[in-house]
Amino acid sequence: MKIVSHVMKKQIFRAMIIGGVVGLFGVGIFLGILQASTQFSLKNDSNEVANKSNKGNTDGETIPTAGGATNGSMFFASQAGVYSNYESASSFVSEHPSLKESAVVEVDGKFYVWTSMVTDESQLVFLKDPATFKKAFTVSGDSCKEATLAELPSVLADKNATKLNFKDNSKDSTLPADWQSIGAAASSISSDISIVRLQVFAHYKSKNACLQVKF
Repeated sequence: MKIVSHVMKKQIFRAMIIGGVVGLFGVGIFLGILQASTQFSLKNDSNEVANKSNKGNTDGETIPTAGGATNGSMFFASQAGVYSNYESASSFVSEHPSLKESAVVEVDGKFYVWTSMVTDESQLVFLKDPATFKKAFTVSGDSCKEATLAELPSVLADKNATKLNFKDNSKDSTLPADWQSIGAAASSISSDISIVRLQVFAHYKSKNACLQVKF
């Protein structure tokens, strides 16, 4: 009887070990299936979000970019430098004879020294001393209450520069009242239309904060 009892104990112990191993193996399989299922679900959710985002973009939604502007007329300037105050910018201009036709334009508290302003990038002319580089920007008059100022960016952006011909002294009610006198003064600085445009813009920008420049 003792021998039988001893054998039974061994069998029971062996069965317990086998059962424990099988149980652990089963738990491992279950956890593996659960983890795979979770990852698959997360992947599907991620794809769904990406698809919705792409669909939203194709529906015409505009995604804003840093330093950029989505509204306004596009221009390109030849930039010689930028300063934190007007005095430093003016001093820089006075030190370089090649900048005698340039203009200082203030944008958000910074003072930019530009030598020309064009509507087509290919028209830009760069200086070597001091070296200038391209500065792209937009101008909007949407915040201007006066209609003539609100339309100013479009007038300056006209590729034919129709209204930048100041030889004709006839008045245009769609333009600011001092348009002819400002244009005549700008034309006395240079006959280059890119410089005339710059000088006219610099004048009205300095007098009207509603003209918004965005880089």
